[in-house]
Amino acid sequence: MKRSILATALLSVAAGAAAAQDGGIKVNAVGFLPQAHKLAVVPQAAKASRFEVVGADGKVVLDGALGAASRWEPAGETVRVADFSALTQAGTYRVRVGGLLSDPFTVAPDGYRTLGDAALKAFYFNRSAIALTPQYAGAWARPAGHPDDKVVVHASAASKARPEGTIIASPKGWYDAGDYNKYVVNSGIATYTLLAALEHFPDYFKRDIGIPESGNGVPDILDEAMWNLEWLLTMQDPNDGGVYHKLTNLRFDGIVMPHAASNTPRYVVAKSTAAALDFAATMAVASRVLAPFEGKWPGVSQRMLAAAQAAWRWAEAHPDVVFKNPKDVVTGEYGDAQLDDEFAWAAAELLISTGQAAYAQAFIRRDAPLSTPAWGNVAALGWMSLAQHRERLAPGIDRALVERRVDALAMQLAAAAEGGYRVPLAAKDIVWGSNAVVLNAGMMLLQAYRINSKPAYLQAAQSSLDYVLGRNATGYTFVTGFGARPVMHPHHRPSMADGVAAPVPGWLAGGPNPGQQDARDCPPYPSKLPALSYLDHDCSYAANEVAINWNAPLVYVTAALSALTPRTEANLQTATPSLPSLPSLLREEQLLQFDRFDKATAQAIGAHLILRAYRERKTVTIEITRGDTVLFTQAMPGASPDHADWIRRKNNLVKRTGHSSFYTHNEVRQAGGDHDALPGLDMRDYAAHGGAFPVVVRGEGVVGTVTVSGLPGPDDHALVVAALKDYLKVDQL
Repeated sequence: MKRSILATALLSVAAGAAAAQDGGIKVNAVGFLPQAHKLAVVPQAAKASRFEVVGADGKVVLDGALGAASRWEPAGETVRVADFSALTQAGTYRVRVGGLLSDPFTVAPDGYRTLGDAALKAFYFNRSAIALTPQYAGAWARPAGHPDDKVVVHASAASKARPEGTIIASPKGWYDAGDYNKYVVNSGIATYTLLAALEHFPDYFKRDIGIPESGNGVPDILDEAMWNLEWLLTMQDPNDGGVYHKLTNLRFDGIVMPHAASNTPRYVVAKSTAAALDFAATMAVASRVLAPFEGKWPGVSQRMLAAAQAAWRWAEAHPDVVFKNPKDVVTGEYGDAQLDDEFAWAAAELLISTGQAAYAQAFIRRDAPLSTPAWGNVAALGWMSLAQHRERLAPGIDRALVERRVDALAMQLAAAAEGGYRVPLAAKDIVWGSNAVVLNAGMMLLQAYRINSKPAYLQAAQSSLDYVLGRNATGYTFVTGFGARPVMHPHHRPSMADGVAAPVPGWLAGGPNPGQQDARDCPPYPSKLPALSYLDHDCSYAANEVAINWNAPLVYVTAALSALTPRTEANLQTATPSLPSLPSLLREEQLLQFDRFDKATAQAIGAHLILRAYRERKTVTIEITRGDTVLFTQAMPGASPDHADWIRRKNNLVKRTGHSSFYTHNEVRQAGGDHDALPGLDMRDYAAHGGAFPVVVRGEGVVGTVTVSGLPGPDDHALVVAALKDYLKVDQL
């Protein structure tokens, strides 16, 4: 998907405009649920005392006083906060202070659905041993990489039953991060977090996200987790229950696509106590999450529980096998010398899944401190599961103790979110993968909120999401494909090597990292201050890599906030403006017609649309067709990959009816019908939402479509009509 010279130039202008606004108002540039806590951060230099919220039409919908000035040392900034939580009406808005405008954001009842779906689908894009087809992967389709059906047992992993050089099969699984290796320790926390999200919020995950397994009667999040769980099972030595630490090349692959890197020998490397315990915990959770799906996967739940117990026994017999890379292996280590937290986590999960008192005793014996979880400190995951299952804990585990411990951590995190950027992130937390640190903090705040419903915990958890979506010192939306200033150059080999201008969508970048471990290989970082130590460059593995354990809490937090944020009847429905008359829409179609329509015409109209979208700061995807041929297409920076499917469905409706998709929308609504359930049409292939307009050539009829997606339907339609009026020089409609 190569950009035209015109589009590239316009994107450069937009990037420059974005950079010029650094130091401006910082806000979650994706959006909010109607009843969510809503904050923007305003620089003290603005020298103002009040703020306004303006709608898409520029009219003020809310104003208020800015909070007191507060210093945030990680960014070296003094800032004031605009609290616009009173804004609950669905729509698109900006915060304005004097001459400063924030990036646009939306308020919508399903405000995190697209983001959450993309964050989950990112795991599909990192699957090993499967071709990603255009049907599911769109522009990011690729051949299968690393079948891992002939993996070598490394000398460090050799045993009597499996000597060095033994060939085993270990297919499936997710590539861990920006590289193509697979690591049990990091897979553990990532897979657990997805399983916990499903276990805690099953209703949220009933909608398919568009992966090969969609529609099979199983939540897509579980299908996705199974791709990795099946690989994890192959990493256990069936002869003794021990678990290999990783499956890897001897050194990292170059910047190539997975299939181009698949000829290098791959190895399973050394067993470790951490791998065995992370495996045991994850399999114990999986066994209970899979139990209701016995018909789909007969016997797998019990197999996983048995595998978990075998790994536990191995760890008890080998309690201090700390992994170190062998001399000939230089890929990621995930070494961890502190193992009490792994023992505590595994004991908690096995206790919940078996009810056996021995696991309760093992958990109490370890008594690992509770803190924000990370791959090397997983004790909190055990407490999180105990809190979820606190109504039926086995004797020996005090429910009140679980609730006190979880609340104590949440209290600390909420206190950290009281000043500056109002985020549960201290300077010491801004480390490698700092964006996952703040989201994992949000995840733990949500556990406490589920116990005691303290609003401060929900608000601080909301701030953790706001931070990665733009309310941070850099102003970036740290998720590829989202917001006005998304990450565009992640350290992620498929995104770097696939020839597609936009990165694979839905990935959370690691975030600011004052360690700057890649400084010798990259352009200079813009600052040494912790919160500003970020570089959107694909060379930056220290600040801009992606990783499965960083995306997992993004999936969890979006689901949890969607499920737990209070709702009222008033904001469950999106505001519906008065419907335009059908004769006025027909008049548009009659006046906006062409004498001829070819590729040059399409490109000129596309240029009109791009310029208008940039001028109005609208993040959209544009497609212009004649027949089945796409003559022009462009996704604006930050446009969702889901736009392509909306365009396909709206175009299908225009081809079927001969009218604009907005005409059909209004025709159905004014007749009292449901525009999302048109009789005789499969709504997976048709969408009666505004944005697709018929291209009519006089003497020929409808020959194609001009389509925009990314805004509310009426706004998509209005943007197309305005561009066509400009091009055709039609003054009145």
